[in-house]
Amino acid sequence: MGGKRVKKGEPRFPRLLQSGVCEYGVGMATPSIYLIYGNDEYLVSAKAKQIVAALVPEAEHMLKLDIVDGAVDTVDAAVSAIGACLASIQSLGLFSTEKVVWLQSASFLADNRTGKSATVLEHVQRLAALVKAGLPPGQVLVITASGVDKRRAFFKACKASGELHEFSIPEKSYQADRVAAEKLDQMLANAGLQMSSRAKIAFLEKVGVDTRQLINEVEKLAIFVGENREVDVAQVDAIVSSSREALAWDLADAFGKRELSRALAILRQLVFQKENVIGLVMGLENRIRELLIYREALERGWLVSKQGYGGRPSLGWGTLEPELEQIFAEQMGRDPRKIHPFRVSLLGEQARKFSMKRLRYCLAQVTEAHATLVSSRIPQEMTLEFLLIRMLATARG
Repeated sequence: MGGKRVKKGEPRFPRLLQSGVCEYGVGMATPSIYLIYGNDEYLVSAKAKQIVAALVPEAEHMLKLDIVDGAVDTVDAAVSAIGACLASIQSLGLFSTEKVVWLQSASFLADNRTGKSATVLEHVQRLAALVKAGLPPGQVLVITASGVDKRRAFFKACKASGELHEFSIPEKSYQADRVAAEKLDQMLANAGLQMSSRAKIAFLEKVGVDTRQLINEVEKLAIFVGENREVDVAQVDAIVSSSREALAWDLADAFGKRELSRALAILRQLVFQKENVIGLVMGLENRIRELLIYREALERGWLVSKQGYGGRPSLGWGTLEPELEQIFAEQMGRDPRKIHPFRVSLLGEQARKFSMKRLRYCLAQVTEAHATLVSSRIPQEMTLEFLLIRMLATARG
C-alpha cells in the first residue's frame, strides 16, 4: 500500500482515534483510569491498544499487564470477571509494583439484562468505589466496553477520576452516513488513493458504516489498483464486497431498477445468510414508498433535469412552493431533498421505470406478502420470490 508505513503496534489510521469524544477528570495529571467505550468496535479496540502500548512496552506484557475477559452473558460470569479485576488491581506483581489491568469488552456495564441484575450492580459498585477512592500506587485500570450506562455510579466515578474516550456510530442513518464518509476520506488519504464522488457513494452504499469493514475494503482497493492510485466506480463494483446490510439495500436497488434475475440472486444470498426475511420485506416496502414520492415529484415537476457529475445529465430537486417546503421539512421523517445528489438522481431514475399505478400495485403486493409471512406456513423464501416475480415480471407500467 502507498502512504506512510505504519510501525508494528501502531494503529493504521491514527487520525480516526482522534475523532472520538474524549473527557478528562478535573485537575488530573497522569490518569490511572481509562474508559474506552462505544459501538464502533474497531476504534474502541484500537484506542485501547494504543493506550496499553504507551503504558507497558510489549517486552514487559508478561510481567506488567493483566487482561480480564469481560465479554460475558450471565450474572455468575459477570461477578467472576469483576472479582478477577478487583483481585488483580489489589495484588502486587512478583517483580514490579507497576501493573496495568485491562478489563476487556465489559458487556455488563451497559443497560442490558446482565447489567441490570441487582447482584451485578452490587459488584460493579465495589469497582466504582475503588475507582472513586483511587487505585493503589503504580496500578492503572483500562476498561473497554461496547456500551456503558452513563446514569450509574461507575461511569460517574470514571469520568471524575479518569480519562474517557467514546467511539460511537450515530444511531440516525444520515448522521452515520456522514461520519462514515469523513472516515473514508481519511482512509483514502492515508492509503494515497483518489476516488471520485460517484465512486465514494457506490463504495459507502456497498460497505456501510462499520469502521473495520471500511478499512478492510480500502486496503483491498489499494492492493488492486497498484501504482494507479485512481479508483472509479467500475473498480468499486469489481472489488468491494457488500456488507450484510448493504446486500439488503442491493435487493431494494435491484427492485428499483426492475432487474428481476439480479433481485432473485441477491434474495437467495440473503436467505442463505439467514437474514431476517421480515426485515427484507420492510426494506422493499420502504423503497416503494420512496419511489412513490419520487414518481409524484416527477409528475409535478419538483424533480428537474440538472448537470451532474462529469457533466452528465441528472435529476435534482427544484424550488418548491412555501407550503410544500413546510411539508417536506416538518412532516416527513427524512427530507428526501437532504440526501446526496447522486442518490437523488438514482431514485429519480428508478421512479421513471414505474407508473404511479404500478407502484401502488407493488405496495399492495408487499403489504400482502408481509401478512403472509406472519400467518402462513408457506416457506418464506418462496413467498419473497413470488413477490418479486409478481412485481417485476409483468409488462412495464
